Amino acid sequence: MEEDIKLLKSKGIKVTTQRAEVWGILSRSNEHLTIEDIFGKVHKKYPMISLATVYSILDAFKEAGLVQELRILPQKLCYNCRVDLHHHFYCRKCKKIFDVDIPLCVALDKRTINGHTIEECQGNFYGICHECKK
Repeated sequence: MEEDIKLLKSKGIKVTTQRAEVWGILSRSNEHLTIEDIFGKVHKKYPMISLATVYSILDAFKEAGLVQELRILPQKLCYNCRVDLHHHFYCRKCKKIFDVDIPLCVALDKRTINGHTIEECQGNFYGICHECKK
């Protein structure tokens, strides 16, 4: 918890118990959590927290470069603490999202294309995961 607080402060984020709780949930999860997932977990410990507050916290984390906001499906906005350029796989059967570690194309590796600077890229694959295929 102490290291979490130091990290948040180093990114210019005012540390509150609610922000620390949201960060703890995100940083300790191997999943790509939706706002509803995060809200549900925080709400158990802090019943007075609102969904708007969780959105505000996530926006601050995103602005500070602590989380990546993923749009896997138009109605499915997820958050992940892995902020490097990487791709995702969405299983249409179990609805899970997996990180995909494959070499980046030249443009992404150099973070430039036709003189334009690439700040963010989301490459998503859709199909059936190996567990669901069994």
